[in-house]
This record gives sequence, structure tokens and C-alpha cells, in this order.
Amino acid sequence: MIEGGLEALQADGVFVGWLRDTALDTPAVLNIRYSGQVVAVAAARGFRPDLLEAGHGHGHYGFMAKLGAALPPGRAAFELYLPLHDQGMQLRLNVPRLAAPTPAPIAAIVAGETTWKATDLARNPGCLGLAGERARMGTPRFVDVTFRFVLRRWPEPPESMVYCLALDEERLAPEAFLVELLEGRERADLGQALPSPWDPEFPYAQPSAESSEAQPTKPRRKVRA
Repeated sequence: MIEGGLEALQADGVFVGWLRDTALDTPAVLNIRYSGQVVAVAAARGFRPDLLEAGHGHGHYGFMAKLGAALPPGRAAFELYLPLHDQGMQLRLNVPRLAAPTPAPIAAIVAGETTWKATDLARNPGCLGLAGERARMGTPRFVDVTFRFVLRRWPEPPESMVYCLALDEERLAPEAFLVELLEGRERADLGQALPSPWDPEFPYAQPSAESSEAQPTKPRRKVRA
């Protein structure tokens, strides 16, 4: 499934939008065309809290793309083109009176990329399809990689035993396990920033369209190792 679109062209000549391709486990690469010519290129990898809250996977599908051509002000037709699929979508945007080009637009755009925080994921644990991930990995491995992702360490044997038992006996849902680690004191001491889902060490599969429909699950009760 492909979803998203162009949302605006800013006065500094930067396109803003988002694009998600659920068939990919890497950010979608896109071209923006005007009158058949490519005027901007981007990879949709930036975090958008509004996309996460709206149920669009993990929300890391935003992009900003620098316009590479002079355009007159007014309404204009653009094409958001996906080279991988050789398909595009037609959109119309308002072109503002553009400011003079900046000397280092790419550096400024990359520096503006953000990723999610522990609080973002704790409010939306259903975005990762963790029940399916646990089934795919097996409970011990699922506990190991979730500890590593959230707390940057492997679980101690007693911790692993307690959580594996609680998950296997269905006293704790996978999403609730994740939330418990995210909201604990140890995670708070590490700060809020979490690794991006596009990081090579991200332990879970990219969410499918179906898993994104799952609702956040709160713990039935706390489980302490």
C-alpha cells in the first residue's frame, strides 16, 4: 500500500509532505516533477508525530525536498513520482513568492530531521505489530531485543525469566511489556530519544498496513522482575 502526498511548498523553496510504502523496509525514495521535469528528490524518513497518532505505521515517513528550479507564483500542478514502482500521483499546490536560494539547503534539511521519543511510542505501542513480532521471533528473543531497543542492554536472566513467563501465560501483552520498559525509571535516566526505525539495528520488522490498525494496549498489570 502506498499513501501520502505533497502538502506545501514553502517560501524558502522546500517541499513538505509524507510518503509511506508498506512493501518496503527502507524509506521510500521519491521525485517531484513539474511539467515533466524532476525539480526535487527526497527520501521519506523523517518522524511526524501526527502520522503516528493517526495510525500510519511508526510515523517516520515525512520528507522535505529542496526545489531545484525557478517557478512563478500561483497554483501549479506537480507529480509525486515513485521510481521504484514507476507510478505517480498528480497534485496541485500554491507556489509562493520564493525567497533567494540559501547556500547550504541540503545540510539545513538533514539537520531538521527528527526521530521519536519514548513518550511517543508509549502512547502508540500498537504501531509495531508486536504480537506478530513475538510470534516470529519466539518469546525469549523478543524479550532480549525489546530490552536492547528500549534500555540499551540485554536483560539479566531473572528479568528474562519473569517476562517470558508473563508473556507466555498471557498475563502481559507484548505491547504492555514494551510500555512497561518505556515508562520505567531506567529508561527515563537514558533520556527520551529512541533509535529510528530506519536504523540498521532496529529489531522489529517494518509495520504492515494491517498492524498499523492495532490499538495501543495498556498493561493488564505491572510485572516486576
